[in-house]
Amino acid sequence: MIGMVFVSFGFRFRVNVEAMNMVESVGNYSRHRVAPIIRRFIEDDKVRYEVQFLPVVSGQSVANAYMRALTDLAVNRNIPVCDMCRSYMELGGFPKRPNELKDVAVRIQECAVEDITGFMAAPPGGGQAVRRTSRVQFSYLIPDADSARHVSPMPQFHVRYGKEEQMIFNVESGSAIYTLITNIDVDGIGRVDSNKIVVNNRRDRITLAIEALALMINGGYVGAKKSRYFPQMEPLGAVAVVSHPYPFVVSPLKVRQDSNGALAPWYLEDTVVRALRFRQMFNAMVKIFYLDNEFNWMPQSDEAKKIIERVNDINSLIDKVKNEVLGQTKDGTA
Repeated sequence: MIGMVFVSFGFRFRVNVEAMNMVESVGNYSRHRVAPIIRRFIEDDKVRYEVQFLPVVSGQSVANAYMRALTDLAVNRNIPVCDMCRSYMELGGFPKRPNELKDVAVRIQECAVEDITGFMAAPPGGGQAVRRTSRVQFSYLIPDADSARHVSPMPQFHVRYGKEEQMIFNVESGSAIYTLITNIDVDGIGRVDSNKIVVNNRRDRITLAIEALALMINGGYVGAKKSRYFPQMEPLGAVAVVSHPYPFVVSPLKVRQDSNGALAPWYLEDTVVRALRFRQMFNAMVKIFYLDNEFNWMPQSDEAKKIIERVNDINSLIDKVKNEVLGQTKDGTA
């Protein structure tokens, strides 16, 4: 979409003893989701790679947490939300009116959750579906395999007391330095296409989309089995880039060894270098905000210092992004 305002967030968390995304139960054994992750090794000044199966949390799971935070925030602010999204607790999720074949513009007007996170309704007998692509993108929560020697999820032994005897069960738990990337197509919120705005509260919806991310992280919306496996998440770092008129995506939040063998925030250095070249190549506006609780990293070049700002916590980072986006966004044009 030409002329877009776009935001890309990257987050880095240390999470200990979590069961945030379980995939199946086999008898009394509950398995954590795992995925193949490529780890980078340097041995004798040579680089090699190894595939490991490590704990992950799916983007679908993170998106569900975001939609719950988005709905709660929208309802509290009297921003339109359809009855089906409001009833996500009773329904066990967000089916998003799969059989209502209303015009896309009408669906957007009726529900901010469907506006921001998309929907699809298909005719029962076939034909043209009514659909909208989500304006928000989520990666998996993925371990930074280069920063720690992660291991596969480990089973934890539990006992539940039945009427007459003890019942044994096992739950796989994982711990990792998790990374997450989230992108928001700000310009697409409240629009049917690149030109047609169909809502009269677009700025409120943009604010909602960004602040729901803060509520999701602060409010403990992410993850399952929270009654006994509440995930302990410690923010280690974050970076956010606001770009206009083209989308720019932050670098994966990985760290690497520097020339002295110490870990360093590769993701910050790479994001800044790419952003400076991106700005020059496309004559684009780029603004970077970052949080660093690990390395006390600071930009070195004067050119970088002009486009980057450090914050003290994730809430401040998200608030800075919101203000920057609203400053770049008008109701009629990007």
